[in-house]
Amino acid sequence: MSPTDSDDPMGFDQNVDYLGRAVRAVVPQWVARRGIAVTVSTDRTRYAVGDEIRISVEFENRFPFPVSVETPRRRLWGWEVDGELEASDESYYVRDRPNAFHFRARERKRVRATWDGRFERTDRSSRRVPAEPGEHTIAAYLATEDGRPRDETTVTLR
Repeated sequence: MSPTDSDDPMGFDQNVDYLGRAVRAVVPQWVARRGIAVTVSTDRTRYAVGDEIRISVEFENRFPFPVSVETPRRRLWGWEVDGELEASDESYYVRDRPNAFHFRARERKRVRATWDGRFERTDRSSRRVPAEPGEHTIAAYLATEDGRPRDETTVTLR
């Protein structure tokens, strides 16, 4: 078996789920995308300017069968603050090779990120500027083109 035959990108999956792989192959993408719920949360809703904000993201397959959600590029998911990917205006290079986010039946995947309360600005030189006091929207999403599963929450900086 080659490394690409496994659902585990690190090659540790010793139990190949042949039935799950077959089911995922026949589930249309519009169905797979609708079955994935995204939830984003923070440890608090109010922070001081400059505080680190811990972001928790959960992806849940709500279906009782496995699905794969295809992405047009290598990025599977992302988070943003006020519409800026990872709180930066920097252009990110992501390979144009497609990828897929695999889920087993009713599987939940959790990831964590930290925002330091600053925005990366790359106009003349790279610099980090503190976010202005007020409300800021933190969003997380699956990196699909259409019908992007996503969620957002609001935090207040004082």
